Parts: sequence; structure tokens; C-alpha cells
Amino acid sequence: MKIKKKKKIIYSYVMGRLSEKIGDKYQYFPIDNWQKEIIIAKKLNFDSLEWIISDYSNPIFNKIYLKDIKKRLKSKSLKINSIYLDFIMNEPLQKISEKNLGWILKKITDVQKEIKINRVTLPVEEKSRIYFDEDKKKVTKQLHKIIDVLGKKSKICIETDMSPTSLKMFLDQQKLKKLGVLLDLGNIRANGFKIQDYFKKISVRIFAIHIKYRDKFYGKSKIIPKKFEELSFVVNNYKKFTNLNDLTFQTYRSDKNFISDMKKSIKNFNEIFF
Repeated sequence: MKIKKKKKIIYSYVMGRLSEKIGDKYQYFPIDNWQKEIIIAKKLNFDSLEWIISDYSNPIFNKIYLKDIKKRLKSKSLKINSIYLDFIMNEPLQKISEKNLGWILKKITDVQKEIKINRVTLPVEEKSRIYFDEDKKKVTKQLHKIIDVLGKKSKICIETDMSPTSLKMFLDQQKLKKLGVLLDLGNIRANGFKIQDYFKKISVRIFAIHIKYRDKFYGKSKIIPKKFEELSFVVNNYKKFTNLNDLTFQTYRSDKNFISDMKKSIKNFNEIFF
């Protein structure tokens, strides 16, 4: 990746994008390949990783593996910028048991003691989205708890498919004043929203951006093209994203050509961004 930074920013990628799928899972922690991904990420000039948590058996929760992870990252001058709690998609905040949430928070607290984690992100979208007022109350309560426990050392974000107006109302709740947002460019495009509207309403709450391209009207994910309206908006307004921490590649990848897919996305990203 060509890193000619306009301001200090972290370039990261979501783990799993440099590996074959796990079964039929497009997004899942690369349990058989995470060590190799660290080597590949270095060759592609990424600064860091977004460590994805797909279930309760992730190696980062094991103290012995955690030492190994730290050693491997240090040898390649890479960091874990963020942790993404992807399992929440299937065990949403309004349904997760207090025991399970408490266990996860304890484990991530242990990781925070060993590694600086800039942000922790949870999905509030698709299968974990808010449907009813009761959902909103439960999700707000759980996020407030997460901010209280993990927010001292990491920014807490949600990735969501709420409209710009609904998202602003959600963030304006007193209990969520410290909550940030991870914007996914591809999902904004696919859902028919405009990034300009998110920027106008919540610009100071945008802590991270997922670099992904999807066709409009719920289209499929594709390799980053040379013309990408939403990414161009980010480029043209880059300095105005005052609290932006990272740009993280969550790009399309095929099951066999994932390395070349990422290289193509990086190349086209560079042509737009630089």
C-alpha cells in the first residue's frame, strides 16, 4: 500500500480477508491462517489489524496465545488497532445473556492490559439491528455497560444500518455520549443512504471507516473500483473527519484469489486517495 498520509491515520484490514473462507463463512476469524496473515499484512504495508471475534474460542482470549500474538506482531512492526465483536451479529445485545457478556468483557479487559486497543466495535445491524423500543432500551443499557468497562482504554463503536437521522437520535442519548461509529462505505451505498448525510449529522462521532464497495440496492461486495463515490467524498473531506482513527479494509475477496483481490483493491484505493 502506498502510504502518503495526509494526516496521521491508521491503515488496517479485517482479519480473514487474506485467507480462504471458514466453511461457508465469508467473514470469520482465520483460525488456520492467522499467523500467515500477519506476514502477508506486513508485505502489503498495512499498519495494523482488525482482530475479529467470531465466537468464544478465539486465541486472543488465551494467555499463552496472546504472548505469541504479541511476539509475532512485534516482529513485523504491526499492531492490533481494533477488535470487532462479530459474534454479536448472531447473539445481539438485546438477547445476549449477562453471563456471556460479562465473560467477554473480562477477556477483552485482559487483552487491554497487554495490548493497546484503539477501538472495540460491535454490530447493531442486520440480524442484530434494533426493531422495537424495547430493543433500543436493552441495547442502550448494554452499550452503556460496555463503555463503562472498556471505554477507559478503547473507543467503543457500533457499526449500524440505521438511517442518518435515526443514528443521530440514538447517539444523542445521555448514556451514549461517548459512543462512536464505524462507517461502512459499502453498506451505506447498498442501503441507499448518502455518506454526506451521516457526515452532516454525526461527523465528530465517526471514529473509523470500513473500506468496502457494494453495488447500490443491496448489491454484492466487489473489489474496490477506480470510481467510488463514497470514498471520493472521504478523500475530499478528509481533514474534516476530526476524530477519525483508522481506515480499515473490509474488502471483497474470492475464496482462492484473496491476495490478488486485496492487491487490486489497494491499487484502486491508492489511485482515488492519493
